[in-house]
This record gives sequence, structure tokens and C-alpha cells, in this order.
Amino acid sequence: MKISKLLIPVSLLALGSSVTASWAAESASAPQPAGPVIAAFGPAGTSIPPGKLPVVLNYCYAESDGVRKGSKEINDNTKITKKLFTMKFRYGIIPGLDVRTATPIYDIEKENRVQKTSSHQGSIGDTSVTLHKQIMDQAKNAPFSFAFDVGLILPTSDVSHRSNDALGNNAWGTGGGIGLTYFNGSNRLDQELNFYTFTEGSHSYRKANRFRSNTAWAYATNSYFDIGAESIFEWNGETEKSGKGQNDEKNEWYVGPKVAFKCKPAGFTAGVAAMFPVARWYEANTPSDGYRVEVRLTKSFDLF
Repeated sequence: MKISKLLIPVSLLALGSSVTASWAAESASAPQPAGPVIAAFGPAGTSIPPGKLPVVLNYCYAESDGVRKGSKEINDNTKITKKLFTMKFRYGIIPGLDVRTATPIYDIEKENRVQKTSSHQGSIGDTSVTLHKQIMDQAKNAPFSFAFDVGLILPTSDVSHRSNDALGNNAWGTGGGIGLTYFNGSNRLDQELNFYTFTEGSHSYRKANRFRSNTAWAYATNSYFDIGAESIFEWNGETEKSGKGQNDEKNEWYVGPKVAFKCKPAGFTAGVAAMFPVARWYEANTPSDGYRVEVRLTKSFDLF
């Protein structure tokens, strides 16, 4: 790991710090914001009641803004357009304990602007299954809500010549993380840290070890609408091909605004976030997202 290049904002609480100064004491009846929007986010420090089943569909559209090495753009010879869907299910088992799954479905177009050719990749990726245990609950007079995750990656990919090994190559993986959620009146702050590692899968490819720091701030303008901002920092170590390192470590930090609509009686929320790069570094020549637009739709069901 090239520590001098690793721009890890272990806690991006700067998103909330500028807001915190203006937070005033608000009544307990103040409207509360919904959860984060971007697909990489989990439930942070929150929990759900037993029998509750939220179903989530995340969609991300991204376009590259050139090929980069180090922190600089070196050419614009390749354009990548990504359409990523993630289907998620979460279920409350007992008070303070729930399980969730996430399965990615993707379509990626790669355009070679020099040769004037294009190709597509599309498939189902590997599925994550995560146990989420809350150990502090702000609603029970704790200073904030806090939880930890233990996760397993299952080899559920549809591997072919059109699949993307980085999104799924029938590999196992495991990892874990921690999450914190803090409410102050109509303000909400979420922070997650997690780390995952993977085995070698199809095509003799081993995905990189991955660290993520996710941060979100939201403010409920009323009972139906939220505004806010979200951030994702991701470090990926070196991938391996046939046991040989590929010298392709990278890290990326994206930040952007969000809005959300919620209808509590229907158990439905919808949110959209526009994410833009703040800092990027790549060991190898890599097409990099110039922007990402993320949408999240959630519908909750009570099974009993």
C-alpha cells in the first residue's frame, strides 16, 4: 500500500461539521430525514423492528471523463458508460439484529475513441449477505446509534466473456464494518467504515482488498422532503491475475448533494444524489468516472 498516496478520510465529518454549528435545539416532534441514498451505503447505526422487510432498488449512471494515472488525466482515448442496478433486501430478525443482501446487475459500454470501436459488458455480480447488529440506540438515551456488520460475499455471478471481473467473478469474500447514526432535531448524520477481502475466482482473477468510508448528512425540510449531502471514499488494493499482482492500486473520493421524498404511511422513500470527484489517484492507466447520478427507491413491508 502506498501510504503517501492514500487519501483516507477515515471520518468525513466535515460534511456535518459546517452544519453542526448551526444546529439549534429542536423538539422531539421535528420531522426526521430518511437514510442515505448511494448504493455503497448500508444502514449505518440504525436498526429495524423484527418482521420488517425493506426492499431497495439502487441505480447508478456514470460516465468517465478521461483516462488517468496518478492524479492527472493522461488522455481521453477511452470512454466508459456505466449503468449499475443493485437489488437489496433487509429483514429484522430480533430487536437490534437484522440481515441484508445486495446483488448487483450491470451494463457497461466501453468506447475506444482512437479505433472508433465499442464493446459491452453485462451480467449479474456476486451477492453480499450481511448481519447487522446494533449495540447502541439513540432512541434509548444513548448519545448516538452504533452498530457493526459481519459480511460474506457469495459467488453468484453469471461469468462469461461479457462479464466484468471487478463486479463479479464467482469469488468468495468476507469482511466487516461499523456504522454510526446521530439525530439532532431534523438533522441526521451517518458514518460507515468497512473493509472486505476476496478469494480468487473465475478467469484466475482476484479482486482487490477494499476499504470504504461513507458519510451522509440530511435535513428534513418537512415530513415529505429532505436535502443533504453524501460522500464516499474508496481504496482498492492491487488485483491479481493468475497469482501475479497487477500494479493497479487506486483510491477515489466522491461528494455531492442529494434530495429525498418520503411517504411514511406508504412505507416508501425515493432519493437522488449527484456525485462528483474530489480526489482520485491511480497506479495504472484507468478510465475514471467524471460524475455519478444515483437513485434509491425503498418500499417497506411488515410481514407480521
